Amino acid sequence: MTTLTISLPPETAARLEREAQARGVSAEAIVAEAIEAWTDVEDLDVEEDLRRLQEPGEDIDAETVFRELREDVAAFRRDKA
Repeated sequence: MTTLTISLPPETAARLEREAQARGVSAEAIVAEAIEAWTDVEDLDVEEDLRRLQEPGEDIDAETVFRELREDVAAFRRDKA
């Protein structure tokens, strides 16, 4: 197991803690679940990512990326339930 330390804005951390408490799990478990869901969908090939950065194309704003990530996590949770 590898440990990863992240910094979150206070309101995000508070929301995460509330969600964890409501589900009866740790905040770390929720974050790990979200990352696992994301990595199941995403190919974490850095070389491929760098190659794609060189391709011409349309930029996607962060709001769209995070909305899609939230949708992927929600779908993962539904599939797990």
